[in-house]
Amino acid sequence: IGYTSTISFRPKISIIPFCGMISGPIDTILNLVLFVPLGFFLPLLYKKYQHIKNVTLTGFLFSLSIEIVQMFGWGATDINDLIINTVGACLGYLIYYLLSKILPINFRKRLQSENVNDMVEIMLYTIYIFIVMITAQPWVIHSLLNIG
Repeated sequence: IGYTSTISFRPKISIIPFCGMISGPIDTILNLVLFVPLGFFLPLLYKKYQHIKNVTLTGFLFSLSIEIVQMFGWGATDINDLIINTVGACLGYLIYYLLSKILPINFRKRLQSENVNDMVEIMLYTIYIFIVMITAQPWVIHSLLNIG
């Protein structure tokens, strides 16, 4: 994400799927990793998200909201980001599903809630994504990989 002093509608939209994903695999991997915790923690904490369709829809809608915000001068809106973020949420669900087979049922049931009791969880995840986007992502790209 980039900083802009004024909010303006200057969309940079890429709607061709899978274009540039191979030439820019770091962004693809970072987008994937960014959404894995969402896919993992939703079913771990909430009974409503025990099916992958609910996790997939939530990951898709959350990613879509980020891509829409990026139309207002804070980056580029890319269909690849939407796809990879959704896949990241699904991968997180898969990790949860595999771990749920070895975790005791009573342990999982103690963690789960019937519904989202507060907006705190959503705000914490949003803060997590923002921190990763402004700290870890540029650090990995510029310092470790010497790109840019």
